Amino acid sequence: MSSLFSGTGNLGNVPDLKYFDVNGEKRPVADMRIFFDRRVKQEDGNYADGGGFWVTASIWGWRAEAAAKLLPKGARIFARGRLREETWEDDQNEQHTQLRLDADYLTVDLLCVDTLSVRTKADPPDDDAV
Repeated sequence: MSSLFSGTGNLGNVPDLKYFDVNGEKRPVADMRIFFDRRVKQEDGNYADGGGFWVTASIWGWRAEAAAKLLPKGARIFARGRLREETWEDDQNEQHTQLRLDADYLTVDLLCVDTLSVRTKADPPDDDAV
């Protein structure tokens, strides 16, 4: 079971790009760890750390290739997708559980951008191909 999720956090690693064979076609996927924090506004107007959690996120298609090319470790990003719990058993028969995000959208938080280079493209990538 999964539920919709969106949040802002920091990348714990550079996105790891891999290619998988899906029905005879090579499809890119980028996996990354994101720490989603929670900032809590204080009475004095400042913000304090309200805790957070780690999620392993995956994004497919041209967005995966762009993430791997452009996003450095530590980048502040907004992610949206389906959050789910993944459970598996290791070689010692111990159960493990982790949160996973099947992301359909990532963007960089402009608060943390110093420079930006924009490319123009006559035919934007097809979102349906992702």
